[in-house]
Amino acid sequence: MRRLALSFGAPLLGLAPLAGSAFAQAPAGYYSSVDATNSTTLRATLHAVIDDHVKIPYTASATDTWNVLELACQDPANSSRILDVYSNASYAKSGGGNQNYDREHTWPNSYGFPQDDPDNYAYTDCHMLWLCRIDYNSARGNMPYRACSSSCQEYTTTANNGQGGGSGTHPGNSNWANGAGSTGTWETWIGRRGDVARAILYADLRYEGGQHGGTGSNEPDLRVTDNAALIQTTGGNASVAYMGLLSVLLQWHQQDPPDAFERNHNNVVFQYQGNRNPFIDNPDWAQCLYAGACGTGVTYCFGDATGIACPCANHSPAGAGAGCLNSLAQGAALRATGAASVAADTVVLRGAGMPNSSALYFQGTTQDAQGTLFGDGKRCAAGAVIRLGTKVNAAGGSQWPGAGDPSVSTRGAVPPGATRHYQVWYRNSAAYCTASTFNLSNGLSIAWGP
Repeated sequence: MRRLALSFGAPLLGLAPLAGSAFAQAPAGYYSSVDATNSTTLRATLHAVIDDHVKIPYTASATDTWNVLELACQDPANSSRILDVYSNASYAKSGGGNQNYDREHTWPNSYGFPQDDPDNYAYTDCHMLWLCRIDYNSARGNMPYRACSSSCQEYTTTANNGQGGGSGTHPGNSNWANGAGSTGTWETWIGRRGDVARAILYADLRYEGGQHGGTGSNEPDLRVTDNAALIQTTGGNASVAYMGLLSVLLQWHQQDPPDAFERNHNNVVFQYQGNRNPFIDNPDWAQCLYAGACGTGVTYCFGDATGIACPCANHSPAGAGAGCLNSLAQGAALRATGAASVAADTVVLRGAGMPNSSALYFQGTTQDAQGTLFGDGKRCAAGAVIRLGTKVNAAGGSQWPGAGDPSVSTRGAVPPGATRHYQVWYRNSAAYCTASTFNLSNGLSIAWGP
């Protein structure tokens, strides 16, 4: 098998992954047990990864949700302040009982888990909690998330960190509300509607009833739905509860991809609870889980200013899941479909968003999670690297294997149970970015079964 020494007129690929630096996505291996072949296997394997987290006390003399959220919602421009989720206002960190902000349950606790007790994990789950301006929290109450209109009441935002501000145009940068309670409507502003959507999708995945694996505590089955009639308050902690609306939340998830602020929230909560919101780390999984549009593997190492910066600030949009921008002002995106089974391999690697040039698909044994600068992009698949094969892009894309090619696992000599990492190297315009004439896609990790 031919090992890869990517010269192409450029320095050799560095083969050692970065270590000891703060992660921008999940730590390597966190999702290695996830099977995204279809929505059923994805739900089962992903739930197992994020289940049974550490409970943070809601209010306590020791570390509680106030401590976690003031780090998770920290103002990127000033570490002594927080940004609130609905008005985008910046407030000095003041702890519990202050006059400016409190804690917002994106999934209202009145829908399924209203009684805070030592066994109620959902009530204090910080992936579902955000700091919020007090009067806006009160205005939202427990209204479900849905689309409103210009006839609804406007709740404006403050311009901070390049987002928010303005008024009078629907939807603009404002929140919009109508009615009250379970029949009411709260439309979150564009800068945070994806954040609240992913918090609700997380709740639906994390809480599936049964008992906590560590403590044996009963847990609710939280279900996101489009049937508004099911969304009702519960007199006590319930076995099943509903929130929505699913179709609106999926739309918000697409409209407002994860950004640095939301990723910080995810990372901080992970440090305390020990679990992550997978829809922030892997946005594509929402479509697999709720719309049946499933792929294979886990994407990582994006050109969206997470990890190390792209070589000439050629960053792709946050949430695009692609590499650094190329001369077409696109980032190359690598995805896969098929069964990742060594004995019955049907995996197809597909690259898109590239010029109609040559493209090299390659495999590495280690993951460079944040990437190492290489040409106009970032090298993400490292270790012992193998060339799978070269293709010529047509209509901006290509795939491996093609007709007559060996399977990915055969060409890559993949043993059962191994995880391998994939990327596409491709030719790019000589007049773009660096003096090099190539760029790369995002990385893709695949856990191979027998």
